[in-house]
Amino acid sequence: MKVAKFGGSSVADSDQFRKVKAIANSDSDRNVIVVSAAGKSSAEPVKVTDLLIQLEDAKSNGTDCQRIFDHISDRVLKIRDELNLDVNIENDLKEIYSKLDSCSHDYLVSRGEYLTGKLMAAYLGYYFADAKDFMIFDRENFDYQASEKRIKEIMAAHEYIVAPGFYGANEDGSIHLMPRGGSDISGSILASLLNASLYENWTDVSGILMADPRIVNHSKKIDVLTYDELQELSYMGIGVFQEEAVRPVREKQIPTKILNTNHPEDSGTLVVDSAAKKSDNNIITGIAGKKNYTVITIKKYQLNKHIEVLQNVLSVLQKFHISINYVPSGMDSFSFLCRQSEVSNKLEAILLKLRNKCGLDSVEVNRDIALVAAVSLQLSKRPAIAGKILDYLDNSLINVRLVIQEGSDIKVVFGVSNEDYEKTISKIYREAMFRDYKRIPA
Repeated sequence: MKVAKFGGSSVADSDQFRKVKAIANSDSDRNVIVVSAAGKSSAEPVKVTDLLIQLEDAKSNGTDCQRIFDHISDRVLKIRDELNLDVNIENDLKEIYSKLDSCSHDYLVSRGEYLTGKLMAAYLGYYFADAKDFMIFDRENFDYQASEKRIKEIMAAHEYIVAPGFYGANEDGSIHLMPRGGSDISGSILASLLNASLYENWTDVSGILMADPRIVNHSKKIDVLTYDELQELSYMGIGVFQEEAVRPVREKQIPTKILNTNHPEDSGTLVVDSAAKKSDNNIITGIAGKKNYTVITIKKYQLNKHIEVLQNVLSVLQKFHISINYVPSGMDSFSFLCRQSEVSNKLEAILLKLRNKCGLDSVEVNRDIALVAAVSLQLSKRPAIAGKILDYLDNSLINVRLVIQEGSDIKVVFGVSNEDYEKTISKIYREAMFRDYKRIPA
């Protein structure tokens, strides 16, 4: 059994619905189809979910809701009519409109997935499994036991189903909305509950690229990567999945494949458990990064012996509600990497506190720092690779301000100036692709 989730761009209009049907029909193992709300298209610049949020805002502000509601209705009915579907979606639209003055935020915003799911089920000839009937929440926590029981009862009665993503229901039956991106979470949870052989995530890209295509032209696609590598790349800025959307399938070691609805012939990217990834010659799996960090470095003689000093410093940062991304350390120094947006209007006050209250020898600040991470399982096995990359960056006259790599880590992070960010990513990509790293000793 496969669970296939289709994002908003994949169900944006009737043409996209036809592509989904061709994909579903091409593999009889795709028993479960999960859909987002109809998204953007060339003719529709706004997602249905965003229109529903606009509708709620208009209701709250006392302005006219009719124009926005009519726009939503027209989109839904256009898909229905262009596909010649025999489904009375007007009744659902009337019910939504009748509840505008009394319904919850979660109910209203979830209706994009609900309506899209009903249309897709009718088009495919599958059973429509409303998410409120099997995605059960106990307050804020997802109830796996109750949800598994309900979805297995549905699957016992229906071989093929379409389910809307993004929402479920509380124990009292009220709609419970997930965070934005919740359809990915829904698909992942369903794959876990049903012990699927594969979770497919169909979108408008043909997999994950090794580097940002805005920086590296014709960047190579990653064919296979591990969940660990995906997590590191996502943390460093590749917007693929939220952690919540990965955890359910990762825990069950269910592989995930990222595929393109518009080009289903493309092989996509397969995400697997570390034990399932075969060795290859790719020294770097992917490269990602973020700009605009501030690095605060504190120094004190034999700092590693003065735990109380570190406790005082951490207390200061906590009082200013500053989150710390990395803490590289030395014998006499400690560095804190903070997002510039978090500290920009607090920095002088923070430095004053650190210098006057913490008994430090000195405090240094470096602004406008970018972090670039090279990620690969190979890095933990062959640490000399990091040094080789550093040599190439040095030869390119890129001033590396800091390097972070733990012995068992699968990534090495280089801190460079913002202005060297794109150059650094391009250089690491070129060296990883075209240098013979296989000669580097482990």
